[in-house]
Amino acid sequence: MRSIKSYLLIITVTFFGLISTGFSETPKEIMRSAIDRDDGKTQVTRLTLSSCRYSKKNRKLVCTERPRVKIMEGIRKDFGPDQKDSKLITILLEPASERGIGFLQFDYDDIDKETDQWIYLSALGKVKRIISGNEYEPRDGSFFGTEFNYEDMESRNLKNCTYKLLAEEKYQGRDCWVIESIPTSRWSKRSNYSKTLDWIDKERFLFLKTILYNRQVKRVKRITNYAPEKVNGIWIQRKRLMNNMETRRMTRLTIDAVVFNVPVRDDFLTLRTLTDKAFREKNIKKFRKSLK
Repeated sequence: MRSIKSYLLIITVTFFGLISTGFSETPKEIMRSAIDRDDGKTQVTRLTLSSCRYSKKNRKLVCTERPRVKIMEGIRKDFGPDQKDSKLITILLEPASERGIGFLQFDYDDIDKETDQWIYLSALGKVKRIISGNEYEPRDGSFFGTEFNYEDMESRNLKNCTYKLLAEEKYQGRDCWVIESIPTSRWSKRSNYSKTLDWIDKERFLFLKTILYNRQVKRVKRITNYAPEKVNGIWIQRKRLMNNMETRRMTRLTIDAVVFNVPVRDDFLTLRTLTDKAFREKNIKKFRKSLK
């Protein structure tokens, strides 16, 4: 099943069962096991995003300004014959001035189909489709004013990169593979990144750390995932830190509540949910009850 890159990644971070490691796997097979981990057929999440400019103090990142905090709800459902396509909708709850702003994303396993993304600006009552300037440019823009960009929200597609095992080492006290991902010539035309390094937990196939390099092969972002927990039989990492080394800003993502495999109607994951408040609230109340 497809996981959220972003939350999440997405997002979803989005930001990833247990698979035996008693046999030798190729780098591509390791990545397949991590990307296709069981993340449920549906997922309902309430999360907090906190962003600020930072400095280093005692080897730690600390905010140098009052963080900008956003609270949101996200609902994701997998589709397709192999459940490798997915649809995700995210609605802002706080701050009050931004309540109702929404984001809708469709991810596809077919590499000939680009991820579809829309954002709804509640104050203007308008839906905007998020697209790149042309086929040789990546998508630009920040996801809800955080250090995650729109590409960071897309689900990873195994077919978009080639893979190499660089090392096996410990990270966060866990035995990890360090895998290098290089975009294919086709994907490199629309990606912000020229290379990605991932530290993948050998036992649970969780992404523990990711370093992203820009098109000039310079380190620009570092993602750290931590606070692992098993919820409804599925491993999640409740916290994610995005460190943008270019802007010297960071975003902390915290999963406050999550539930998997609850019924989600297909018609909820549509543009109507972004624009029709009554329809959205009627349906989303059911999901909120499942999070308590």
